[in-house]
Amino acid sequence: MQKTDTILSKEDFFILVRGAGELGSAAANSLYKCGFNIVLTDLQNPMAIRRNVSYCTAVHEKTITIEGVTARYCKSEDISDVLSNGEIPLFVDDESIIENIQPSIIIDARMLKKELEGNMTTLPFVIGLGPGFNAGKNCHLVIETNRGHNLGRIISNGMTAADTGIPGNIAGESANRVIRAPKDGVVNWQVDLGEIVTKNQLMGTINNNTEIRATLNGLVRGLIMNGHHVSENMKIADIDPRGLSVDYQAISDKARSIGRAVLEAVLIINKNIYKIFICEVILNKKAFITIFVQLMYR
Repeated sequence: MQKTDTILSKEDFFILVRGAGELGSAAANSLYKCGFNIVLTDLQNPMAIRRNVSYCTAVHEKTITIEGVTARYCKSEDISDVLSNGEIPLFVDDESIIENIQPSIIIDARMLKKELEGNMTTLPFVIGLGPGFNAGKNCHLVIETNRGHNLGRIISNGMTAADTGIPGNIAGESANRVIRAPKDGVVNWQVDLGEIVTKNQLMGTINNNTEIRATLNGLVRGLIMNGHHVSENMKIADIDPRGLSVDYQAISDKARSIGRAVLEAVLIINKNIYKIFICEVILNKKAFITIFVQLMYR
């Protein structure tokens, strides 16, 4: 997957999505359905809780299909083969990833929610999701991820709303719908995704000796991987108070909005890449004549 110095072919132009949790997966899903080549990366031990709609689940289960689009866990050298099979390659992220695979566009969906270092002049086009990104400083465009009127807004100069640390309101519930680890240790669940739980119901334990109980009535929409080592106050589960009216196996309204905003941002960048190419052609008379002749004799 080598990039050329002139125009990018369909095979050469691909997008790296760093972070294959719920939001990164929604972005990858939208982009893939619109014909873009996508490569996903995540941690060796992913921390996503909405695992049915997070491609990082493939790290443990080898493959996962979300709304008709499949991701496959592989090694970086197998990217081309997986793409050729009509799937999205997913592999473990590391610091050398950008240099090694040279993506055309990077979507940073790691949701680190802190100020990130980075000089965008040394990177490809970068689209950042949520707090920590500053368009014009450490990325080219930022997508607002906070619920409300500006959800999915594309920011070309400046930052998104600051991280409040408070989950968005769903059916009158906010902080209560997210369950956090009461202490450090290994989580062991006694419920599964898609189950209905009642307030104070035992859901699992930490180290088999500290209980994790439901904070409200509703549907279990998110659970961190069973057996995962968690740290105190880490988000480990999510209960949706709307119950069975929610399809926990479908991309959420919020994630879908953000995914489509990413698609729009990519199209904006793609348009600018084309303009840059045209300028390069005009400035390079020899290249312009060559392309003109090729077009004339098609």
